[in-house]
Amino acid sequence: MDFVRIAVWSAVLSTLWSSHAMKTLVDQEAANADAVAKCYSGPEQNVWELVMGKQIDIGGASSTLELAQRAGVGPGMKGVELNCNNGGGMRALVRLAGVDSMIGVDLTKSVVETGMKRTEEEGLSDKIKFINKNSLGNGLPDASADFVYSKDAWCYMPDKQKIIDQAARIVKPGGKVMFTDWIEGEGLSDQEAQRYLSLMTFPAIPTVKEYAHMLQKGGFEVEIAENSGRYLPAMNSYVHMLKRQAVYDAKKLLNWDDEAYNKLISDFEFMAELAQEGKIIQGMFVGRKRDVTRDL
Repeated sequence: MDFVRIAVWSAVLSTLWSSHAMKTLVDQEAANADAVAKCYSGPEQNVWELVMGKQIDIGGASSTLELAQRAGVGPGMKGVELNCNNGGGMRALVRLAGVDSMIGVDLTKSVVETGMKRTEEEGLSDKIKFINKNSLGNGLPDASADFVYSKDAWCYMPDKQKIIDQAARIVKPGGKVMFTDWIEGEGLSDQEAQRYLSLMTFPAIPTVKEYAHMLQKGGFEVEIAENSGRYLPAMNSYVHMLKRQAVYDAKKLLNWDDEAYNKLISDFEFMAELAQEGKIIQGMFVGRKRDVTRDL
């Protein structure tokens, strides 16, 4: 491995990191683990499935397969998903990318139960297992996975470094971490950040460079750290779906509450505006855990 290149990359990231303070939600209690679990135990989970499909992430299976291809993840590999929701991404990796087996960890009991049911219905229970725990206390063995995966879910973690450190602990030397997340783009004001973080129950929102820095600090060589380009078209699609295609379905999920429906539309239009202006994006990341013996 070219240690000079790593040292230069580390220095650049450190400089960028120190020049920008990550935006955080003022009321951190409003985005704690219980608050997130409550959101995904109620109608919010169903609304996201309505607009996104059962994978509950931007891009669904197509994005998952792109991520796997770019990370070199495929047949014969064993993976872990931290914050797996209902396991849609794991099912896509096993069925469509040929991954041998997956273990998913999520704190919300209802989505884990849904995931186990759907996995059984698809005949994949022998390859996919669920753990109903906080991802930071997952109990999985060190260096036990070929890769760690997540799609648009670490945005709910107050301390992103801790979840990256868990990925680094679980993955084997030379293994990969691959994930996407909703992150800050350019020009997001503090006022916009507070509204966005509050409505999404996000405790904090990093930039591409901040996530890259955390990966490097966690012991990964950063291979990909970029804007996926998927956030804007996705948000425009969701607004269209809720306002034009699935009005009845959305109102039914909200118990025919017109005030709640109008707020839902307002919130999605706000997110679409931020996307249009490049203030919120979906980041895509791949890192390789440094193998000290190989890199010497």
